[in-house]
Amino acid sequence: MKNHSQKPGYITLMKLVAAYYLLAGLLIVLFPNGLAALLEGDAAISMVMARWLGIIAVSYGIGLALASPKPLQSWRILLVGFIASLLLVLVTLLALARGQVPGGLGWLVVIANLIGAVPLAIILHAIADLPLHESESITLSRELPLDQFKTGEGHSLASLSNESPVLLVLLRHLGCTFCRETLADIAAHRREIESTGARIIFVHMGDDEKAAYLFERYHLEDIARISDPAARLYKALGLARASLNQVYGPGMWKYVIQSVLLDGHGMGQVVGDRFQMPGAFLIHQGAVVGGFRHERISDHPDYRSIIQVAAPDEEIHY
Repeated sequence: MKNHSQKPGYITLMKLVAAYYLLAGLLIVLFPNGLAALLEGDAAISMVMARWLGIIAVSYGIGLALASPKPLQSWRILLVGFIASLLLVLVTLLALARGQVPGGLGWLVVIANLIGAVPLAIILHAIADLPLHESESITLSRELPLDQFKTGEGHSLASLSNESPVLLVLLRHLGCTFCRETLADIAAHRREIESTGARIIFVHMGDDEKAAYLFERYHLEDIARISDPAARLYKALGLARASLNQVYGPGMWKYVIQSVLLDGHGMGQVVGDRFQMPGAFLIHQGAVVGGFRHERISDHPDYRSIIQVAAPDEEIHY
């Protein structure tokens, strides 16, 4: 997958923003008199405050310059700068309305921060739907190395799939509220799933002993689990890493509130890759015969449709 956020246009825009903060900060540090005059206070204190503001701007400019070769991987720096600029604008506008800050200084702060915030918003918007890392195109086959993945009891996924169909449920990180939603869904449909002859196996990215408490909470402690800290099985099954929108996008928060507060699943410490997308697959006789890849971390797969076993010679469709 080509990472469009690395195009020269975005890199150039980020370098321009970095140059803007660096230049503005250096001018204030070297020539603080102009800004100090706008502070309309004690001259010595105003000079110190002006230089402090300049040093902050220079520091952020250096951070942006160092991050500019890879804007996507540096989204946290961009987001912090964007939020800080917006907050400064809002606080300053409120102070201006109440007459708590000199007009010249107030409007200078508003305009300067808007100039910096706009290009940051453009870059953040552009990269929000892109995966956080470039990923190679993965072609699934019936030759997956299932014998390399073993449950806590030492049984390989390959051997278990030869005994019966396996509903392989790959979870998000164990602190995620949607991981807990998945466990609740499986607990609710467990009898129905197992009545078809399918065996349920969970895959997670944490230490299995430390993860046991969470499965006990949903009365699933007796179901086999595979610990996959490196997410090798996730990658083998073509599960990508999420984009910023898929994890932090505005549309996600209503689902987070519903799951955490209203449904009572709560949240915990991140155990695993917070950007790893989950999924569920049906594996039979060493082959993937059905499955579901999440488009949003809040998706609820239809497990009943997944466990409809395909004939061994059919093509893989999902």
